[in-house]
Amino acid sequence: MKYTFVFTTAAVLLAFLAQRIQGAGWLLLWPSVSFAVVAVAYAGVGARAFGKQADGRMRPGAVLALLPFLLLTWGTWHLARRVSRERVLDEVTPGVLVGRRLLPGELPAGVSAVLDLTSEFIEPEGIRSACRYVSLPILDASTLPVERVVPVLRELAALPGPLYVHCAQGHGRTGMIAAALLVARGDAPDAKTALARVRQARPAVRLSVQQERALDALAAALV
Repeated sequence: MKYTFVFTTAAVLLAFLAQRIQGAGWLLLWPSVSFAVVAVAYAGVGARAFGKQADGRMRPGAVLALLPFLLLTWGTWHLARRVSRERVLDEVTPGVLVGRRLLPGELPAGVSAVLDLTSEFIEPEGIRSACRYVSLPILDASTLPVERVVPVLRELAALPGPLYVHCAQGHGRTGMIAAALLVARGDAPDAKTALARVRQARPAVRLSVQQERALDALAAALV
């Protein structure tokens, strides 16, 4: 997978530079280790490498090891948030909202549950405490086994009140899981129809090939 290659290459180059520069250059070993952990996550370990917990926080040890990568990711997210003209969130159908990761105070009134799909972010306490919070960490552009996702979606589909689904920007992971949720709720008969409805509401939604296949499998299991 390209993410494994990219982060492995970055880790090796940083380690090489640390060895060549030496002295203060040894500090480059920290981001080297950080990118190596991310590479291992994409190579098969999965989102658990990020230490995301059920309460939306990340284990301190994981934050320390991954801090160079996390600072880069978090900084890029804040920059994208400031320059993007895309809406924070969109309503796909009554009861299902999708969008980017929210800041405290951005959660719409009346939302009864939040489904957080990020593995690389700590969910703000103001969001976690405002309503029911569910963490389902997924690597960016990646998926989870069907048997891990289906029970969560079935449970959320039965909840009353609006549900907010988000990843970092509200595109890949959000599109995949929100479309599957529509099938689980009976709002769409199949994956193709469900994804079309999500894209109609949030046009920037784009799924990787792996996510498209996962959505088909999820829809088949949820029908």
